[in-house]
Amino acid sequence: MIKLTSCKLITGLLLLLAALAVHAQMGLDIDLNRTVYMQYEPVYACISLRNDSGRALVFGSDPRLQGFILFEIRDANGRVVPKRPGAEISVTGLILGPGEVKRMVLPVNKYYNIDALGTYRINVYLSHSMLPSEYKSRDLKFQVAKGVDNWSRTVGIPDLTGKNAGKAIPRTYTIRSLVEGSNRYYYLIVEDAQKVFGVMRIGRAIGQEKFQAEIDMLSRIHLLMPVSPKVGHYLAFSIDGENIANEYRKTTSTIPSLLRDPVSGTVALVGGEPARIGIDFKDPSYGKTRASKLIEDDADDDAGGLPAVTPQEKRTAPVNRGLVDLAPKTSR
Repeated sequence: MIKLTSCKLITGLLLLLAALAVHAQMGLDIDLNRTVYMQYEPVYACISLRNDSGRALVFGSDPRLQGFILFEIRDANGRVVPKRPGAEISVTGLILGPGEVKRMVLPVNKYYNIDALGTYRINVYLSHSMLPSEYKSRDLKFQVAKGVDNWSRTVGIPDLTGKNAGKAIPRTYTIRSLVEGSNRYYYLIVEDAQKVFGVMRIGRAIGQEKFQAEIDMLSRIHLLMPVSPKVGHYLAFSIDGENIANEYRKTTSTIPSLLRDPVSGTVALVGGEPARIGIDFKDPSYGKTRASKLIEDDADDDAGGLPAVTPQEKRTAPVNRGLVDLAPKTSR
């Protein structure tokens, strides 16, 4: 009898809350971290929620407390972009206090198939059983592009065990450039005939400065990307797209450069000396937040690289080791 009475009290309380929430209002907005994306690059949306209902709004598993956040994405022909099979956005456990504003960063490409090249429009919907209607954000436009090839090299897969000699599919490193606004950015794409292993933004074009790229004896790629006329960014990646080196060098009496030993095949960064972020060059991370820290459901993947992407499945990986600008300039 005690349990039955408690259950009735809880049910009555939920119904009362639902009745009180008839006139509840929500503020809803969306921002994207960029306006142009390389194909298969993670696309992050920052969702801003503002509770103007005057009471707490709880997103729970009970039917009376269920709420949903859904994107609506359309291609250039106005067709709705489908969700990926089995991909669902869960907001269970979210609590918005009266007047509270919260922001969520979601990897859109994890949930929706936006792998195809072209222009898209995106908005976000929010619904809750305690709200009288759905709420819709403004529309934003973004583009998924292939970019322009600037450099490419196909390499074999090192076989240190001797068990897979000649069986592994060769990998290709491609550096492509993509124009966004007044800037041109470089990307490194690691792929083979069947999979895309990584799409990494590696730098911005600086005047007439040229980047350097070398492959070592283990088929790893080494890059020296210009940050300014006197500072270079040294990066190295494995054949799986994993970052294995990351440092900045500035010109002194010698100029930073990549040196490949023609006998051993080793690649070394020589010349210059370490550059100090914020002193020798502007901090490229200023004003930005690491995306992986803001995406709780992807926290376990933060240390890893991009999972394999098959062209047939067109499945884009959600992980990004880069930084996301939470207050970007987007097309309105």
